[in-house]
Amino acid sequence: MANKVKSAAYLFLFTIFFSACVATPHQEVKLVYPLPPQEPRIAFLGSYRGEIDVKKKSAMEGFLGFLFGSAERPDLQKPYGVASFGDKIYVTDTGSGEVLVIDVKERKVHHIGDGGSGKLAVPIGIAIAADGTIFVADAKLKRVFGYDQTGKVKVAIGQKDELKNPAGLAINNELGRLYVVDSHGNAVHVYSTKGEPLFQLLGGEGGFLFPSNVAVDRRNGNVYVVDSQNFRVQVFDKDGKFLRTFGKIGDVPGTFSRPKGIGIDSEGHVYVVDAAFNNVQIFDEQGQLLLFIGAEGRAPGYFQLPAGMYVDEKDRIYVVDSFNFRVQVFQYLSDRWKKEHPEEYKKYILTEPAAK
Repeated sequence: MANKVKSAAYLFLFTIFFSACVATPHQEVKLVYPLPPQEPRIAFLGSYRGEIDVKKKSAMEGFLGFLFGSAERPDLQKPYGVASFGDKIYVTDTGSGEVLVIDVKERKVHHIGDGGSGKLAVPIGIAIAADGTIFVADAKLKRVFGYDQTGKVKVAIGQKDELKNPAGLAINNELGRLYVVDSHGNAVHVYSTKGEPLFQLLGGEGGFLFPSNVAVDRRNGNVYVVDSQNFRVQVFDKDGKFLRTFGKIGDVPGTFSRPKGIGIDSEGHVYVVDAAFNNVQIFDEQGQLLLFIGAEGRAPGYFQLPAGMYVDEKDRIYVVDSFNFRVQVFQYLSDRWKKEHPEEYKKYILTEPAAK
């Protein structure tokens, strides 16, 4: 009798597994911001920790993992920066000293900067040019390396004492410019994507104090720099002219405590990660707070010490969730996106918030 009960129990679990686990776990949550009944503006798409989330598994492997838990661990140890190109997500990992490349379409993972002349030590910032060149800033080596898609070094930037602590990176593909934040040098160095030095941004209204990250508005080339220890964002035009600043120190929405990553969507909304608040604040071009997403936690949409971020051409928002060892991906639901994805948008209109 006991064996029959045990067999029946396993059969029940087996049936539940194959009926409930058609989609991968990171695709099941429907989470939007702001919450209903307000019109959704941001939707949670998924999260990636490495091979554990993309590799193909046999039915038996999945079933055993469902029953007994998985022994697999996230590939990411201490992620910081993120960028995307095509169907690939590139994440700098200061813990492993390399770049993890997650190929979502092919469901594979490989590494860049893990050996040879381009071996990395403490990779921080990352940006990818239109031709696929992968630029990575290394804070320990005090250089920026440009790799091709196979991981071979194409260009190395930074002579002796040129960069004190290269951190965040951004690219203006139209002008062929690479922006390199030098945190300890309190400057942003501007190079051509071939590695030729062009000019520097030294900041307006008192200059920079430990700048950390940078983003470029694709519409007009304006450059947004996170001026971390001045608790603000500085804005420049494409030629380096100071335009304005927004933000101040505080502990309420619209202020900053530990601002980190920054990104800009197709309509000019500015996204700023704050590691102390464990959230992403969203501003208009003039610095007025529109919305914030996230809080401290482990569930989808929550963060533990978020760091770098990136917004791609399709308004997908990538946020490095460092202490949860993952990258979380969101979608800005622009009017253009809603017209292009009417059926998908319907799924987000009525939804419930995820548990913390």
